[in-house]
Amino acid sequence: MTHAAAPSSGANKETEMRSAAVAAAIDVLFSVVALAAASSAIIFADFLKSFLEFVAVLLSWYALKRIRKGGGNQFDYGVGKLENLSSLVVGVLMFGCLVLILINAVRSLLSPSSVTGIGVWVCLANQIIYVFINSWYAVRAKRIAVEQNSPLMASQAGLFRTKAVANGFVLISLVLSLSLAQVSWASYIDPIASLTVAASILFAALGIFKDSTLDLLDRTLEENSQLVILRELAKHFDRYDELHEIRSRRAGSVVFVEIILSFPPAQSVAAAQDSARLLKSELESEIPGSRVTIGLA
Repeated sequence: MTHAAAPSSGANKETEMRSAAVAAAIDVLFSVVALAAASSAIIFADFLKSFLEFVAVLLSWYALKRIRKGGGNQFDYGVGKLENLSSLVVGVLMFGCLVLILINAVRSLLSPSSVTGIGVWVCLANQIIYVFINSWYAVRAKRIAVEQNSPLMASQAGLFRTKAVANGFVLISLVLSLSLAQVSWASYIDPIASLTVAASILFAALGIFKDSTLDLLDRTLEENSQLVILRELAKHFDRYDELHEIRSRRAGSVVFVEIILSFPPAQSVAAAQDSARLLKSELESEIPGSRVTIGLA
């Protein structure tokens, strides 16, 4: 039997990511304008970072659309893991962003120069606006990730949190560079700020790889979840006659539980089905992301 995700939850995540993709696209446009009208290493790095982040958000939006549609008339086994694969791709893009920022920072350290051009002011305005926008999206993505047990939204929360931190650092870097322009060492502020941004991206990317690669593996259920299953079966022991089998596994963010029960011969089929539905409902509420099947022996 195929268990499709609730349309409302999928649509909720998809709507959130569509909105985030539009915001990221506008961010890239502002970054292009700032880059074209300024001479600044940090603005160049900010443009590359914004573009890679836009690609990451766009990819996540596509993944959510594909997951919500499911497999149609085909078998959709493994579609849920697309979230984890997308998270890994986001992590790869973040590592790409990290490398580009490091290269740019080293170049700036070797040949320091002052920030100039009207694009600096465009970039300043952009950073002020997007530090709030990205913080807002990070909070919303984190909330959805917790509510729906979504690894993709968890990775997006980390991505937007990193973006907000990067916006803050770019803003501080530009303000210090402009206010301390007469000081000889002020030209080193941009590359130092870039290295700090790179460090934050590195930690976020490592976290994504750790979580997503683990969720891609089919593995046995954690001991605490196994205890929850046994506790619920014990609580309803008077409703069934015999427990034949329990099969459980975790695939990505989804937990599959299959329980085979037999019921007293005198009990009607309708009563047995009601008991099975009750047990299924309680187990799915106790184990986040679970899909429970109760079979009648």
